[in-house]
Parts: sequence; structure tokens; C-alpha cells
Amino acid sequence: MLVLGGTGFIGSEVSVGFRQAGWAVRALARRPLLSPSSAAAGVELVLGPAEDANVLHRVLEDVDWVVHAVGCAPPGALTDDFDSTTVSVLGLDALLEALRDRPGVGLTFVSSGGAVYGDVGHLPVDEETRCRPISAYGLTKLMAEDSIAAYSARYGIPARILRVSNAYGPRQDGANGQGVIGALLRAAATGRSVPVFDAGRAVRDFVHVEDVARAVMALRPSRSGPQVVNVGGGVGHSVVQILEMVERLTAVRLTIEWLPRRPSDVRAIVLNVSRLHTMMAWRPLDLETGIARIWHELSTGPAYSPDVISA
Repeated sequence: MLVLGGTGFIGSEVSVGFRQAGWAVRALARRPLLSPSSAAAGVELVLGPAEDANVLHRVLEDVDWVVHAVGCAPPGALTDDFDSTTVSVLGLDALLEALRDRPGVGLTFVSSGGAVYGDVGHLPVDEETRCRPISAYGLTKLMAEDSIAAYSARYGIPARILRVSNAYGPRQDGANGQGVIGALLRAAATGRSVPVFDAGRAVRDFVHVEDVARAVMALRPSRSGPQVVNVGGGVGHSVVQILEMVERLTAVRLTIEWLPRRPSDVRAIVLNVSRLHTMMAWRPLDLETGIARIWHELSTGPAYSPDVISA
């Protein structure tokens, strides 16, 4: 098992999940920072760029499944720069070429369950909905999906594309502009102000990162069956609702910096997870329970210091 972006928020959780399930796990990343739990689980870390064919040749040895969880700048960071759409796909072209020579090696691509759809006008959104991304981030992910679909059709590469909604969980601090729950909990823990856009009206579908890892593990790449699968909670919450929930659970009055809506922000997204329910036993963690659990860990553990960065 190879996880590209294995030191990132989702990638590290996937690595740990596979290792605990008995898999030999290799993680490729640019930075030497795995979470303590990943290191303790015995995940092999290889440092290097995912777009380097020589590096890929080395890390793909004895691998039969690849999870591509390479991160990139969040939607707001790429608002007007559509030339940056190659950022998060770095390594994908080289990887697909490498997989052409490795028949049977499957690929799972962690895509975006919000940014690729855009503002579609109806909710919840199923996998057959036409994608209309409004950010470079969303366009990047959609381009990557198209590349994978083309290679899979032409060369028989087993593939699975998971459109993951807004993931949250421990070690996501929101400091890089990604993860409103992490940002709000970080603010509650540190007393710092936190930015909230568009009066908190945006609606999002939240899913715990442990549930994301479960879905990755359960939905092995295949040449048959649905290739694209939504992974989310299937329930929408506005940012204001999340803010109120965090204040109630933490008993902390947050200091909010109210900012205007960004052009790259989807107004509302909720995923239809009916297809996912047909493919696995999908019972995601209740959002309030998930937030309370994270806050308990933050408030009873060592001084707040996030230990995972986006790869």
C-alpha cells in the first residue's frame, strides 16, 4: 500500500488505518512530518516529490494499491489564478504513466466533494450532477478526475474517485485556510480571532476524517461498478450553526472577524451518499459528537500544538 501525501491531514489518517488493519504501508511526502500515531503504527516514510518518475519507480515496488491524497492550496488561496490548477495534480501524470506498466495496481484518488460541483442549484448533489467548479482548486480536482478516467478506460487501470466533503478531525487546525471546524476549535483553544466569510451563511457537508479513511479502505479500486463515489455526512450545516455548536460545546465565546464572501466559495453543498450506502456499511460519526471528541482531546491533552501539516 502506497499513500501519496501521506503526511497530510487525510493521508496520515489513511496510512494509520491501513497499517492498523495489517497492511504494509509506505507513505510518500515532501516533508518529514508524520503524526506520532502514524510513526507508532509503523508507516514507512519516503521523502521526495510525487512528480519524480524515479522516486515513483522506487516507492511503487511491491505495491498493489495507491492512494493519491496529495494536498494543494484551498479554494480561497487560488481565487483568481487558474494557471495554478496544476498544483495539486503534481505527480498524477507521472503516476498514471507509471501505473501503465504495472497491470492490476489500483488507484484511489481523493477528490473534492464540494469544489468540483460548484453551485449546482439543487441539493443534495449526486455523482451524476454536472460539475461546474468556480475555483481553481475545484477545476484542478476535476481535471485530475478526467485524467484518471481516461487512463483507466484506455489502459485498464483499476480506479476509484472519492469526492470527499468537508473533512474534519484531530490535528486539523485550520491555520492554512482549510477546515472551518479546525479553525473554530483552534480559536477556542488559543483565544485568537477567527475569520468567518459571508456572515457564516455558507452551507457545508461535514465528515470525520476517520470515516473518510474507512471509506478509502472499504472501496477498493475496480474496473467495474461506480468509479466516482460521494463520501460525506449527507447533512448540511451552515457555518453559523457550526460556530454556535462550537461555542456551546467549548463554553467559549469566540472572537469573530466577519469578512465578505470570496468569489471562490461555493454557497451551499450537501452530498447525496446513496451510492456509498450501497457499497459499504456507511454510518458516519454524528457531527456534534465528533466536535465534542476533538475538543475533549484538545482541552485534556498537552498544550495545543497541531502536529500534521498538509502535504
